[in-house]
Amino acid sequence: MIVNKNGVGVCLLLAALFLPMAHAISVSYGSSGYSGSVSVSETYKLDDSTAMAETTDLSSGAVSQSTSLSGTGLNLVTKSVSGGAYGIEAAAQSYGALGMSTALSASGTSGGMSQSVSGAGNIAAVSAGTSVSDAVCNIAQVENGLISTAQSTTSGGSVSGAQSTSLEGEIGVVGSISTTGDSGMAVTGEIIGEGKIDADLCSSDTSITGQVSVDGTRWMDSQDMSIVGSNDFGIVVEGLRVAGDGIGTFSVNAAHVSTADARKSNVRTNAMTYYQNSPLSYTTTGWRWNRASPLVLYLKADSNLASEGLNSNSVREALTSAADTWDGVTSRNLFYDGGVIVDSRKNADNPYDGYSVHAWKYLSLAPSALAYSRTRYGYPKVNGYYTVLESDVSYNTRYSWTTDWSTAVNNNGRIFDVQTVALHELGHTLGLGDLYTLPSTDPRRGDYSQIMNSYNDPQRTLGSGDIAGIRKLYGI
Repeated sequence: MIVNKNGVGVCLLLAALFLPMAHAISVSYGSSGYSGSVSVSETYKLDDSTAMAETTDLSSGAVSQSTSLSGTGLNLVTKSVSGGAYGIEAAAQSYGALGMSTALSASGTSGGMSQSVSGAGNIAAVSAGTSVSDAVCNIAQVENGLISTAQSTTSGGSVSGAQSTSLEGEIGVVGSISTTGDSGMAVTGEIIGEGKIDADLCSSDTSITGQVSVDGTRWMDSQDMSIVGSNDFGIVVEGLRVAGDGIGTFSVNAAHVSTADARKSNVRTNAMTYYQNSPLSYTTTGWRWNRASPLVLYLKADSNLASEGLNSNSVREALTSAADTWDGVTSRNLFYDGGVIVDSRKNADNPYDGYSVHAWKYLSLAPSALAYSRTRYGYPKVNGYYTVLESDVSYNTRYSWTTDWSTAVNNNGRIFDVQTVALHELGHTLGLGDLYTLPSTDPRRGDYSQIMNSYNDPQRTLGSGDIAGIRKLYGI
């Protein structure tokens, strides 16, 4: 982590990967001149197979450098440069094939550093910078996959950062954070299960622009990010996806963050122990249903629903049962007592209309998505929680669905249970987060008895963590 003059920290944490390095060297040097002083520090922990070339030019109060590196095995590279009122740092760690190049140019008053990292295996790359009270950070990581990322940071009177990342593997993470003073903005994307993420993000002055795509589908763009940045608004898309022979997950989020939240951001590490059906196994999102009146849910009954062989009344009953399951563990009347309303005129996801709608669609632009929710939230805040404005759920007609329990159990992985998926997605609507997106060292992540973990079999009941979480939000 680097810390600026006012103590504002920016994420720069890399997971330790499996084995000790073969060779290590650390170098520090600086240059002074009429514009002030600049200092550079470097650390290399390299495998025997890795080759590196570097050139450095020093002049009065300035430094420029270029580095290239390639190899296999376990490698770690960190670089930092700092002047009178700024700091920039970059790091990359790999276990597998690695190709990397970096360039920096800096003086006592301003500096810039870029790095390009590509490879196969387990690869992580981070870049960050601070200037007075501003800070930015960019993260990209893949496990058991391929990655190509270009990251850059400039800092002086202000600080900005950018990344262009493409990765595919069993686990993938991208993220950009930008903070000023005590507040900021974060955009993140994550997959679990074989898949692909593409992201182009630019960050400065608590503003982030660009796009994030999962499996070729753009889930977040500059328009979404602009709404979040200008209105203290938040948008999150979370869903299940078919990944190889199993079920994977994805999450794309744009939200306001505090500087304290930014400090917590880090690249995932390896799991140690897990909870099992623990009341501690829940996480909240920062939003909930704050309105006094119960939330009304709608089902869009159309030809898409019929083409799945689903009866609108049976689906209505399944969705109503899922809502009643959450209602049954808290004294708060969360959902409309009349049950889900069937209405062919209501649309899910877009445009934003204030209605919370469940609908079946052929997701041609997102063929791997099984189902996803898009939740929009904003003011008023009540006891620290944003207010849900609408939460739509889309189910992909590319896959087979059923409301019959025995059919779902006997065809698990081929035919999916409507009530199970709805129960999970309604947890997001109410303000609970996914357990599977927690860092792999977090013991809650392995507690598959909770409905807020990933879909591994039909489940129409809540775990003790699900219940504890909803009661934390709404009371007993």
